[in-house]
Amino acid sequence: MADIERQNRTLGDVIIIASILEKEVKTEEYMRQVADILWRRMDADMALEVDSTLNYILADDDRRASLTFDQLKIDSPYNTYKYKGLPPSPICNPGLMAIRAAIFPEPNDYWFYLSKPDGQTIFSKTYEEHLRNKAVWLK
Repeated sequence: MADIERQNRTLGDVIIIASILEKEVKTEEYMRQVADILWRRMDADMALEVDSTLNYILADDDRRASLTFDQLKIDSPYNTYKYKGLPPSPICNPGLMAIRAAIFPEPNDYWFYLSKPDGQTIFSKTYEEHLRNKAVWLK
């Protein structure tokens, strides 16, 4: 708790971020890097823009790794493309690895990431680089 408070976070915020990490990426290393990206996006007043929060509210048949343009327009507090900040609740029960990653993120220079179908995470420093990565890895 002292580490969480020292970062001016709440336990609730940590659990929500950890739940996103649990659904977004596979390894502890990736979780720690993505945690840093998400915390920095929040601190910079940027939208989180994560697919997993929208997938949380979609029917099982509508969930996908890459959301459609229509899905990105859904008006919901779980739409982290449309609304800044955290969703109103965790989107799953995060494991200890994700909780630790949310508390102890790995500082990095990336602002964007995507998860390949094989579970590997690709990181980008700029939005342009992210778009190129999407074109290459998410065909």
